Amino acid sequence: MREWTRSARVERGRAAARVSGSRRPAGVVAVLVLTLAALIATGAPVASAGVPVCTPTGFVRDTIDLTAHMINPAGTVSGTVDATGCNIGIYYGPGHTGTVSHADVFGANYFGIVNDGSTVGINHSSVHDIGETPLNGTQHGNAIYFAVDDPGAAGSITHNHVWNYQKNGITDTSAGHRVAINHNVVNGEGPVDYIAQNGIEVGFGATATVTHNTVTGNSYTGAGGASSGGILVVGGACFNRPASVGVRINHNTLRGNDVGVFLANLDSNCVSVTTPTKNVVSHNTIKNFAVNNTSGNGPNAGYQAGVSVAGDLDSINHNGICGLGYKPVASPPPFLFRIDASIAIDPRVSHNHGC
Repeated sequence: MREWTRSARVERGRAAARVSGSRRPAGVVAVLVLTLAALIATGAPVASAGVPVCTPTGFVRDTIDLTAHMINPAGTVSGTVDATGCNIGIYYGPGHTGTVSHADVFGANYFGIVNDGSTVGINHSSVHDIGETPLNGTQHGNAIYFAVDDPGAAGSITHNHVWNYQKNGITDTSAGHRVAINHNVVNGEGPVDYIAQNGIEVGFGATATVTHNTVTGNSYTGAGGASSGGILVVGGACFNRPASVGVRINHNTLRGNDVGVFLANLDSNCVSVTTPTKNVVSHNTIKNFAVNNTSGNGPNAGYQAGVSVAGDLDSINHNGICGLGYKPVASPPPFLFRIDASIAIDPRVSHNHGC
């Protein structure tokens, strides 16, 4: 019992660093290759035949100068935004201000909407069919993205419906501003065997308030040491990025995700950071009635949890967690938990219950 518990704790940290289902080159610790796959969207006119014009943006990912259908559009974007053939649907560059409201954005293969150092409000819109056709395991295809390494990105993401994304539904990796991610519906493809999706991700020094969202179906059945997260909070030296601190995850409904809420702030050894992160997971309803994951805790060892905690002084309270997918078994694998705080530092766990 002690041996598998100890090894599981080490592997848990490494598994959290493999949420994307990919690794760095051999000899380097595995890292999360979540949504660092693309940016940019350019505002170009639509050709007379109705085919979007895709304009190069100068934003390079995967050695590609990404194109976009709309760049820094003035005023409010609404209605249909068909970005088929472009890398990005709508791109806002540094220093701009914009609004996307009552829009239907689809067709791009890297990003639906990108905020790269702007102030952008995205509300009451649909963002879908973002990725390759058909969706595959390439680590891009993010519906809404607040850009990494740019503390200038600010705004809000509220009352949107996001589905049929390849990698992530909503991603905030921009430090410096508290982003409101509220009242969205995010539907993953799972269970699938080609990519470990995440519904909502806050990472790499970003902070956010994530409330009243419904996130479903982020479930990975393939190999490679990965589990999908409904809501993922990630950072720390394991990823060569800052930890994400003070994230508030409250009053969300999470169904059918491998890990309902996945807190993965990891140090250089890919175990829990020892500096306070103080993230709060409170008053959420988290359900999973199936065991689908097969590799999240190592080869042939699935990993699922209602809440998985790696951080320091994180608070997990007043959550309803239920279903066979999170009910521990006597002899793992699979490794199933309602709340897994086995590698957390001084977690504050109280008043959680069934649902």
